[in-house]
This record gives sequence, structure tokens and C-alpha cells, in this order.
Amino acid sequence: MDNRKQKTLYALVRGIPDSFDQCIKPELGPQPIDIPLVRAQHRAYVEALSLLGGVVIMLPPDDRYPDCPFVEDTAVVLDGRALITRPGAPSRRGEVAAVAEVLGHFLELTFMDAPANLDGGDVLQIGDKIFVGRTNRTNDAGVAALADWAGKSREVVPVDLAGALHLKSIVNYLEKGIVVISGCVADPPVFSKFNILKAPDDEAARLSFLPLGEHVLLPMDCPEAVRLFQKEGFTPIPLDISEIRKAQAGLTCMSVFFEA
Repeated sequence: MDNRKQKTLYALVRGIPDSFDQCIKPELGPQPIDIPLVRAQHRAYVEALSLLGGVVIMLPPDDRYPDCPFVEDTAVVLDGRALITRPGAPSRRGEVAAVAEVLGHFLELTFMDAPANLDGGDVLQIGDKIFVGRTNRTNDAGVAALADWAGKSREVVPVDLAGALHLKSIVNYLEKGIVVISGCVADPPVFSKFNILKAPDDEAARLSFLPLGEHVLLPMDCPEAVRLFQKEGFTPIPLDISEIRKAQAGLTCMSVFFEA
């Protein structure tokens, strides 16, 4: 008889602050953001996570940090451990304390130090490989610190990008050996061992997705991607993130998943 306790899947999320319209959005300019609409879209996202079986931990928002709902950038989780990052944007570094406090109840923590910068949105784990985007938010010292923390059990593979905010903005793993690319990767052969799917051309700029087993959360304004994922045997769950997207955000960046 196997008496080992089955682990629970948790999703750590964080609420939308009143200051959210002051979030970092340099590429998009001073677009006004409808805070009540963002909160409604965020609630639908959280509800979808709950319906798919995850135990959601909701951190309260902090008006000092407009970007705080994007918790993915603050931590990388691996094998019962969490690396608390040093985000590349200085205005975001205060976000990590609240995330670390929660994760510390479940996982062994390591804190990244200067001069390393790393955003979790630049980290894509696939099997025994960890792909890391070298971007304006993640530097070489951050890549090295991640590799040192991951240890010999994982191969850390740097990926050079062309103009993307984060690696996961343009590359994500769909499961079943499938990598979806929706932007320009400077060195695409780095993913040559995977089955590459190209995002539909007219949806690539707005496609982000979060795979959860056989289900995939994706934007509702990407109908071609819905059909593409269905063809690959997945069940798409379209969500409206039109207002959230004004903050250069996608469906991966609003949660940190871990098992405990």
C-alpha cells in the first residue's frame, strides 16, 4: 500500500491594485486602463484556475506596485524549491517580499542577489531543460544565477530574442512535445527537437496561452488558435483579457504554480 501523500497543485495569484493603470507599458503608450474591467477579467481567470482543479492562493494587491498582479516574474519553482528573483525593472523589486512570504510556507527559498536580474516570464521549463530568454529584464548574471540554483539536474539554455518583452511572450510549451512560437526568436534551432507550431499570423501579436493538462486557457479573440489547439487534442478555454493586455500582459504572467 502506497501511503505517500498526494501533492496538491497550488496557483498563487495577486489582486489588481487601484494603481494598476500606472503599470509599465512603454511600448503601448499612455492608454487608459479600465480598472473595474481588468478586475472582472482577472476574476474570470482565477475562476477558470479553480474550476480546473487548482487551489488558488490570492495575495492582496499593493498599490505601491502597479505591476504586482504579474507574480510569475517574482519566482521560479523547481523540485520543491523556489528561486525568488530580482526583477529587471527596479520599480518591481518590492513585489517579491509578499510572494516569498507565502511560498516560504511550502517551499525551500533561495533569493537572487545583485547584479543578477531575472523575470520569471523569461523562464520556460520543458522536461530537463530550462530555456531562459536574454531580454531587457533578464541579464547574463541572472541566467548564471538560475543555472547555479537549478543544479546539474537541469540544463539551462539561453535564448536570444528579437524585441520581445519576455521569452513566454513569444514561445510557450503546449505539452506533448509541442512548442508554440508566436514571434521572432533569434536562434530558433534551439527548439529544433520539439514539434514546432507557428501561431496564426494574424493572431500572433495577441496570442498567449496557459496549458493546464488537457485544457488550454487562451484569449477569446484568437479563434484560429482555438482551432489549432483543438486539432492537437486539447480543450481550449477562451478568456477575455483585452483590458489586461494593455499592460503588456498575457495568461502565463498572472500566476505561479507549485505542488506541495
